[in-house]
Amino acid sequence: MGIVFASSKNKKAKVKATGKTLDLLTLLVAINKCLAEKISEERNMDVKDAETFIINCISDGIKTIK
Repeated sequence: MGIVFASSKNKKAKVKATGKTLDLLTLLVAINKCLAEKISEERNMDVKDAETFIINCISDGIKTIK
């Protein structure tokens, strides 16, 4: 079982994760699926396009984290 704690404040985020890597990856996929469905509804776009949007946002965000 994996557990992820995330908090955000003042445009900064902190994440604490415990568990096996595969369990954490499963949680990440489930969160992204739910997020893609929500984005597709809010922006009236296809779920595949929403998934691509999320992947691009993650890639851009990783570049800004030091």
